[in-house]
Amino acid sequence: MTSYHREARQAIVREWDHWIKTQPLDGEARARDARRFFLEIKARREPTLLDFRSGAEDKWEIVHQWLMAEQRISS
Repeated sequence: MTSYHREARQAIVREWDHWIKTQPLDGEARARDARRFFLEIKARREPTLLDFRSGAEDKWEIVHQWLMAEQRISS
């Protein structure tokens, strides 16, 4: 992972940690919660959060993978 992607990943995870505290959850956060998070930051047009190179991969898939890898969501 490049330092560019590491920084993007860290920014996404920090934003997730802040966002999830404001959400009413029944149990653990899941993929549907992560999808809602992604769509909200996309709608807000957060340029610094979603302005990372994704190649052929969908940015949602990358964000989902990052949150899974950081154990922020359960499968």
